[in-house]
Amino acid sequence: MSSPLPIETYTPGHVPQKLALLIASLLILAFGISQLWAPLRLLALGHRGETEAVSVTRIKAGMPDLVMRSDSEIAANEAPHDRSYVYWNDFVIHTETGRVIPVRANVGSRITPLFPLRNADGLPTTVIVCYNPANPRHIIFPTLISTWLVPGLLALGGLAGCVVAAFLLYWARRPIELPHIATPSEPTGQK
Repeated sequence: MSSPLPIETYTPGHVPQKLALLIASLLILAFGISQLWAPLRLLALGHRGETEAVSVTRIKAGMPDLVMRSDSEIAANEAPHDRSYVYWNDFVIHTETGRVIPVRANVGSRITPLFPLRNADGLPTTVIVCYNPANPRHIIFPTLISTWLVPGLLALGGLAGCVVAAFLLYWARRPIELPHIATPSEPTGQK
């Protein structure tokens, strides 16, 4: 009768590196959540309204700003091959108290404006906005993907990194039993 084969184990180790990965993932998660917090707070607690597009401002370093007040003026001044221009949509918010507050979109575009000044029916373009009633210039456009994309990706990436790092850290000091692979010189136990 042959003696039982010794059990071989492997301990992954690298605890400091896995701990550093967990800490970095937690920091990324915290940063993503901090960037999502302001838009989420405005979405939940702010006032909702519609903004009306009034103009588009084209900005380029070293050049005077160009304010365009019609779609034909925008079409005449577009420079699709010059990506150094930034087009900013300017809006007015009509608050519940009747105030009219001018605001600028918090995202610009390098090719064309994000929104035309007139919609397909020829009426001024309106966009849903959430704003802080105490400071109506603090706004978000909840329908713009750029409001949510980068902070959401940071938060999700940080969360995924935390899950992976926690799993790796959990197994870093635990021995893992290795399967025994019979070599040709060992008896296979068959008759």
